[in-house]
Amino acid sequence: MEPPTQFTSRMIANGQIAEGFYELSLAWEPGVAPIPAPGQFLTVRIGSGAVPLLRRPFAFAGFDAASSVVTIIYQKRGAGTELLSAKRAGEPIDVIGPLGTPFAVRDTRIDTDNNVVYNKYAACINPQKHIIAAGGIGVGPMLFLASSLKARGIPARFVFGCRNQSFIPSVKTFADANPQICTDDGGAGFRGTVADYVNANMSLDINTTVYACGPLPMLRSVNEIARTAGAKCLVSLEAVMACGVGACMGCAVPVAGGGYSRVCKEGPVFDGKDILWERM
Repeated sequence: MEPPTQFTSRMIANGQIAEGFYELSLAWEPGVAPIPAPGQFLTVRIGSGAVPLLRRPFAFAGFDAASSVVTIIYQKRGAGTELLSAKRAGEPIDVIGPLGTPFAVRDTRIDTDNNVVYNKYAACINPQKHIIAAGGIGVGPMLFLASSLKARGIPARFVFGCRNQSFIPSVKTFADANPQICTDDGGAGFRGTVADYVNANMSLDINTTVYACGPLPMLRSVNEIARTAGAKCLVSLEAVMACGVGACMGCAVPVAGGGYSRVCKEGPVFDGKDILWERM
C-alpha cells in the first residue's frame, strides 16, 4: 500500500442523516493522496486551537472516483464532533490518509474454459458467500465495502442494526445496499440484534466470509457465530487513537499468540480468530 498523505482538503457537504449522525463529503485528489480502500480511515484536524488537541479518526464510508470525493459518517458525541458538525461546505480541513489495513475479499470468478466457479485465493469450486454486518456507527465502512463489492459484481447480503428507527441512515448508499434492518425495539425490520438475525436467518459455512463493524458486543457475537459455522470473520475495530500512525501504542488490542496489535496500523481490519475477545 502507498503511504498516507497529509494535505488540505475542501469540505463538499456536511449534513445530518439520522439522529446524532452526520455524513461529511471531502474533496480527494488521487494525484495528491492514494485512493482509499474499504476498511481504511483518515484523520482530520478539526480546529486550529488547543481544543480539540488530537486529530480525530474516521472510517471511509465511500469514494466516488468520477468526482474525486470521499465520504465519512460520524456521530456527534463530544467536543470534537460537535465542532465538526458545525463546519460547512467550502471550508478547508487538514487531512491525513488513507490509513490502516483494508478488508481483503475472497473473490470468485467464472472460469470460461471449464465453466465452473472458482476462488482465486483458495482451492475450492464453491462460490464464496459474503455477509456484511454493521451496527450503529459501524455503518460507514460497511457501506463502502458494500458498494465496492457491488461494483466488482460480487453479491453480498447486508445486515444493519440500531436501537430504533430514528438511527436508520437516510442516504442513497444505504438504500442501494438493500439492507436487512434490525432494531432493538422492533420499530423497523427484524426485532433484535444483527447477531440475532444472522444466527436465526443465515446459513454460514466454510465458503462464507462475514465482514463486521460495530459495537464490541456485536463483533464478539458475530465472530463466535461465524467461527462455530466454520466461516471466516473479518472485523473492523474501533479504538481511541492518539496518533493514528502506530507511534503511540494507545490503540493496541490483545491478539492470539501473545502480545498486542495496533488498531491504527495492523488494523483496523483483523481476522476475528486473531483477537483475544475475552480480554477486550
